[in-house]
Amino acid sequence: MKRKSNENKSAKMYGLALAMILGGVTLSVPMHVEAAEKFEPAFYAATYADVVNALGTDSKALYDHYLTYGQKEGRKAYPGAKGGEVVDGIADTKAQVQETPAETSVNELVALEQLSHLKSLKKKCTDEEFRAAYDVAAGVVTPLTGMSREDQLYQIAAAIRYRVDSGQVYYSTDEPHYNDPYGYFVSGVASCAGCARATGLCLDMLGIPYEHVNENQWSHQWCRVNMGDSYWICDAYGLYVGQEPAPYAHPLTD
Repeated sequence: MKRKSNENKSAKMYGLALAMILGGVTLSVPMHVEAAEKFEPAFYAATYADVVNALGTDSKALYDHYLTYGQKEGRKAYPGAKGGEVVDGIADTKAQVQETPAETSVNELVALEQLSHLKSLKKKCTDEEFRAAYDVAAGVVTPLTGMSREDQLYQIAAAIRYRVDSGQVYYSTDEPHYNDPYGYFVSGVASCAGCARATGLCLDMLGIPYEHVNENQWSHQWCRVNMGDSYWICDAYGLYVGQEPAPYAHPLTD
């Protein structure tokens, strides 16, 4: 991926993005979580696949795991939390998102059949595989409804990047589903194309318009988001989330 440095502004933005994503996954941005000291089972389920594999997605089971083991292990109880943070009760979010009928929206999220980029996101997934990816993504984005768009992008990038840094996802351009959300969220393999589609799925579910840059090209791929007065890059694999550091050029134009 080629991006020009745009003097000091670009350098400061890039440094800020790195600090946000690389600094132990927790993003140093203003949070707008009303129940800041509540355990969020949907977030916990989406972040820690090993726990879900062992216990399922029951909210109380996840909460008990955090209190008994997760807190000592330095796990995070809600988006933006510090590892091992003290919590008091369970927030009003649902971890059992896979039980929600497909034709309805989930906690104000865009329903699967109504996703703006459905065909692009689904790629070669079966209906069941894409539903599984949607359910995991719902756990990521459900706690983000009501936040500012900037915070939503930061938190999506952090949650997606964490799956790589924690060893839940490894890079591949050979394994099945390497370029779709199922590979990233479920089977644990992804190229930058898979990362971009996992990011795009989260953005679509929140109703955030975006462009998949370099889609279907043998080149680095990421999501570009219209923020109103500027465009932002949301690129967990590329370790950048923030305003475009250089004027944008569509990959199909000179």
